[in-house]
Amino acid sequence: MIFAKKTRGQYDRPTQIFWASGAALFLKAEAFHAVGGFDSYFFAHQEEIDLCWRLQMAGYKIYSCPQSIVYHVGGGTLPKGHSLKTYLNFRNNHIMMYKNLSGWKRIYTIVARIILDLVSVLKHLLNGDFGFPGSVIKAHFSFFKWIFSGKKENVFPKNKISTLFGMYRGNLVWEHFILGKKVLRNC
Repeated sequence: MIFAKKTRGQYDRPTQIFWASGAALFLKAEAFHAVGGFDSYFFAHQEEIDLCWRLQMAGYKIYSCPQSIVYHVGGGTLPKGHSLKTYLNFRNNHIMMYKNLSGWKRIYTIVARIILDLVSVLKHLLNGDFGFPGSVIKAHFSFFKWIFSGKKENVFPKNKISTLFGMYRGNLVWEHFILGKKVLRNC
């Protein structure tokens, strides 16, 4: 089964973006190696976002190429709802934020995310879903273990810049679930 995202012309021209999907990522080896490549700790899920974030901090730009056609089997590694997928998404997202944010922004963002994660855990528990909460809690413990492990790769890349193109400045959870927005404003 093939799913296509309905568009409104927003992808018709090449444009600078925050990150490109690993299923359709094309970059020069020089840039890839300059920022340390993929973080091997990630294994799967969000490693391309981490890479693109570090590329931007090193001064590179990420662009979309609407002329390309990519066929991607979503969930090829792990199907939607799989406990390992949930675990990796939550763990890797926290690690990515820790690596690429600094100072109070890092602390605020991670604390806010942990609180939102716990709200989500409670919601799932109240609905009788015990697999999701276990994966999220396990991801949090793994994240904190990682912080103290000394196995950090590519944290605070050299030549870090402060302005990143396309990073969403709002709060997706608030805007989508509370305000009911289905279309995001420009970043």
